[in-house]
Amino acid sequence: VFRASTVVIAAGGACHGYRETTNPATATSDGIAMAYRAGATLSDLEFVQFHPTTIYIAGAERTLISETVRGEGAKLRDRFGVHFMPNYHPLGDLAPRDIVSRAIIRQMALTHDTSVYLDLRHLDRDKILRRFPKLAELCALFDIDISTTPIPVRPSAHYFCGGIKVDRSGATGIEGLYACGEAAASGLHGANRLGSNSLLEGLVYGWAAGKAAGEAARQTRV
Repeated sequence: VFRASTVVIAAGGACHGYRETTNPATATSDGIAMAYRAGATLSDLEFVQFHPTTIYIAGAERTLISETVRGEGAKLRDRFGVHFMPNYHPLGDLAPRDIVSRAIIRQMALTHDTSVYLDLRHLDRDKILRRFPKLAELCALFDIDISTTPIPVRPSAHYFCGGIKVDRSGATGIEGLYACGEAAASGLHGANRLGSNSLLEGLVYGWAAGKAAGEAARQTRV
């Protein structure tokens, strides 16, 4: 047991509570739960962002496939080859993450399949292999040539927007307790995370919480 006048919780989010997730096994909300048991206020726990395209292959980790692949022209198709995203949103495959994730889940239910398929076959082979070498390398481990075979994908829990309610300095409602990163509910993301906001959560709020905790510690004796 270590006594401290200030504590910063930076234990990550809760997405490993879902079977399909891109998160490490340690993201099980332990820091958030500790703060709750101590009396801290939690907020926005219902806001969990799912990344729409993670590789769904038996034996493979749920590796995220970036939107840049769809930005290059890859299309989402169901088991029957239907390019379904235009039926769900005017932006088609480039719709926001939450919309694409929900559309995939609906299409999986309609087709009684465990995934949909990311299709790059119509794109220039040399270009996609040059543009996405890591993706090609990973899929090759499972005998998938991304230039000739669609990649099975499905949504996975990716980012926990809620957590321990904090102010702009990372302070919770408990004196001496601070939080930052994915363990904190700063409100920066609203209900639907923007990827670049992770810089605010991790770097800016991490710096603010550390600075505030350090200043508080100087003024307090354990």
